[in-house]
Parts: sequence; structure tokens; C-alpha cells
Amino acid sequence: MQLQQIKGFLAVVDSGSIRGAARQLGVSQPGLTKSLRLLEKAMDTQLLERGARGVTLTHAGKIFLARARTVNQELKRAEDELAELAGRRSGSVAIGVASMIGALLMPGTLLRFKAKRPEVPIRIVEGTQESLLPMLREGSLDLAACLRSDNEPVTGFVVKPLAKLRLVVVGRKGHPLRHVRTLRGLHQAQWLMIRPRGGMGLLEQVFAQRGLTIPASAVHCGTHGIQLALLAGSDALALMPRQMLDQPFVRGLLQEVASDEPMPLLTTGLYRRADVPLTAVATQFASAFATTTREVLRMA
Repeated sequence: MQLQQIKGFLAVVDSGSIRGAARQLGVSQPGLTKSLRLLEKAMDTQLLERGARGVTLTHAGKIFLARARTVNQELKRAEDELAELAGRRSGSVAIGVASMIGALLMPGTLLRFKAKRPEVPIRIVEGTQESLLPMLREGSLDLAACLRSDNEPVTGFVVKPLAKLRLVVVGRKGHPLRHVRTLRGLHQAQWLMIRPRGGMGLLEQVFAQRGLTIPASAVHCGTHGIQLALLAGSDALALMPRQMLDQPFVRGLLQEVASDEPMPLLTTGLYRRADVPLTAVATQFASAFATTTREVLRMA
């Protein structure tokens, strides 16, 4: 098995056809077909199904795909590190950020990092822990910034705890339920939640702890920007970090709906794979993120 064969396999999967992959790689279609057959021979199994509508993965191919992507990503990181060491080009950083904290922490992080390394390409992926950690595990992300409770188990990752984060109930300025002091009194309101129903997300946990079911009208909205727009333009409520209310693009639109009941206290943590060291630029980015997080959340 050769690395070029793995690259050809990934190109075919991503393009959906051998012809498209050959064009993308700048090789002949017969040459790529031969490379795929040699790869399957080396693996002693069929990885791809060829048909009139293109190429699809076999069951074995789906299993091999995750490993192939990891190998390819790590090879790219190695090439970037060696190129940076030789002064030919800089590396790159890909970070996944939990939707709830991305808008709060990434602006300051980028300003701090780009002041020292303006030439480094950055890719930011917004999501939840359930979507980001698989991407980190397969190698498409260098780092993932997620929220976790203190008793939540972690396997296969190194987690650096950065700061505690208290969530509060928020709604639009002048919300008609702004004086209600209990979650039971807010139960029939329109709610927004980051994780889908049944996934035991934060909102679902908070209601369950008080013996309440999550409202039937609760809307799953995993994108922070859309969630802010919905909160500002309707009577919806959501859980958010209190610090979000101090941000310029939020101040004047949203307010805390005060509650006598404590809301969840979470830890903001920076995840990396336990079996792979960070590149030099990813280490610098992690440092910038940690400093910004502690400043914004005001807790070391």
C-alpha cells in the first residue's frame, strides 16, 4: 500500500467518480483505476463498488475511509511542519468550536494569534461536542473547544480545562416573561436548544433535574447566529453564557431572564488527540485561545 494510492482512493470518494478524481489529481483515468485495484489487492478486500451512477463505498471501504483520512491528514501535517522548519511556508490550523462559545472567544483569539502569525491559514468549524470530537479523532481538526460538566468522561483525548462558565436564561429586551423567577414558570415558553431532542443536551438536563419534560415546542437550532436572530426577533428563550450579553453585537438586543434557580456551571476545555502531538502553529494557536478564554471568562 502506497500513500499515493490512499490519496487516489480519497479523491474518488470525495468526487464520486474515477473520472472526476483523475481530473482533480491530474492523472489518467486508467492509471487511477490501476492504483485503486492495487490498493484493494493490498487490503485483500473490495473497497469500492463501480456502477453506472458512479462509485460508492463497500462496507469495508467505509471502515477503511476513516483510517485513510487520518493517515492523509497526518501526512499533510508532517509536510507542513517540515516546510515551516525549512522556511518554505507556514503550517495551518483547523479548530472546532462549540456553538455556544465560538462568537464569545474566537474574535479575541484570532486577533491575538494573527498579531504574531498573520500568514497562517485558519479554518474554524462551529458545532457541538458530538459533531466536533469525531472530526478531531479522524484528524480533520487540530483542536476542539467544547463545554463539559466536571464528571463527564473523556477517552482518547487530552483536555486542558480553561475556565468555568455559568449559563443563564436569556431572551429579548422587554421579554414578557422577564420577571418570572422559576423554570417551571417558563416551561411553556418557546425555547431554543443546541442539541436535538432526546440527546440529553443542557436544556433537556436542566428541565429533567426539576422533574420537567422539555417543552414540546422547543426548537433545535445548532447555529449560534440564527439562534441570536431568533431570540432578538421573537419571544423565544435559550441558555447562554452571561458574558454573551456584554458583546457589542448582542448588547441592547437581549437580556437575562433572572431566575432564583441555579443554571449549569460548565468547564470550557480545549481538546486534542492523545496519540498525536500538536504542530508548532497549533500549539501557538492553543496558547492564544487559552489566554483569550481566561480573559473573557475572567476565571483562571
